[in-house]
Order: sequence, then structure tokens, then C-alpha cells
Amino acid sequence: MSYLDELTVLLRERGVSEERVRATVDDLSSFLMEGGLDPEEEFGPVTDFADDLLGKTGSESEAAPETLVWGADAFEAHARMNEMGAQGWELERLDGMGRFVGHRGETPQVWEYRQVIAPGRRERERAAERLEPEGWELFGYFFTYAYFKRPTAASVGPAAELGERPEPTARSFFWSARGLVSVGVALVVVLISLFFLGTTLWEGDGSDRVATLLGAVVGAAIGLGAVMAVFRLVARFRNR
Repeated sequence: MSYLDELTVLLRERGVSEERVRATVDDLSSFLMEGGLDPEEEFGPVTDFADDLLGKTGSESEAAPETLVWGADAFEAHARMNEMGAQGWELERLDGMGRFVGHRGETPQVWEYRQVIAPGRRERERAAERLEPEGWELFGYFFTYAYFKRPTAASVGPAAELGERPEPTARSFFWSARGLVSVGVALVVVLISLFFLGTTLWEGDGSDRVATLLGAVVGAAIGLGAVMAVFRLVARFRNR
């Protein structure tokens, strides 16, 4: 039985989930193949290495993984995702409100994240095809953005394991200055449109009211479209 086969059996016996066993062994296999390394020399005795991977707890099931739910505007999301990834948080999905949902197990690994502009299914599929060869996996999307992740263990091996477990953030949402300005501009555009709409509907005759109503709708749409264009341009710049 090979070293990694023995490791697989030992991890299963210690209560590690099948998904986690498969991901761990695949990452280690890639690391060993890329460097042409001998697992016994690199990791030591397989029993000791299995214990090290579990933090010497004997079973992964003894400690439930931590969970974290948080949100950020489009300007702030990319930096915050990678900040969380450096703390061992693996993002799993986005909920219905566009918040990131992630977990951190007993032996957390470092994760990398990427935000890609992809307003439709076809764009998401093209982005996934382009990034998959580099190890990126699509884990969610919201509005005009798609989100990808990849573990650093595939490239650096056990060094991707964290020696410390930073305390999880207490914040539930992260705003950037540009995000607040964009929201403020959008609100001002809507309020101005509603003000002029209300004034004309109060004072004008039938034809004026219809014209003003149409103008207000078009004006609000143009203003909101300009705000969204800023979001898209910033995201596109960051994706380069």
C-alpha cells in the first residue's frame, strides 16, 4: 500500500469526512508530483503525519468547524475575501442577500479568492473555463460578479497550514469609501428625480405630468446606470 493510500485509510479511521480526505490527499499528491519528492522523507512516518494533519486531536469530528457569514460592497469584496482566506476561511457559497458563507475546520488551510465580472451564465461559464486550468473553482455568483477560490496547498503543500487561528471578525458588512459614495450618488439621483416628479405632478397639467414622469424615470435610470458602470469598471480593472 502506498504512503498516500495508508494516509487515506488513517484519516478515514480518525473520522475525517470523505470530501476532506479526498481534497487533502489530492493536494498532497500534486505537491509531491510537482517536486518529485518522496512522501516518507518529506512528511515523516505516515501515522505521525496523519496525527499532525488533525492537530493531534485524534478525530476531526471532536471539533465542529467554525462558520462565518459576512458581506462587502463590490469595491471591498476581493480584498476581504483574501484576508479571510489567509486566516483559513474557505468560502462555500453566497446566500440570497449576496453575503459570503464560509467555514474553518480544525486544521485550516490558506485559500485564495478572485472576483470576476460575469453578468450572465455564459460569461460565468467562459470565466470558469479560463480559470480552471489554474486551479480556480467557481463557488458562487451575485448580480454581475462571479467568485472563484483555490487552495494554496496544491502549490506549497503542508506550508499552507496555519500555525495560528486568528479570531473571526465581528463585523457583518464591509463598506469601502467608494462604495459609500456610489450608494450616496444613487440615492441623490433618485431623490432629485422624485422631487421634480412630485413638484410637476402637483403643479402641472396632464401632458406636463406625463412628460415629467417619463423624464424622471429616464433620469433615474441613467443615474443608476452610471453608478453601476463605475462598479463594473473597477471590477474589470481588478481582474486584470
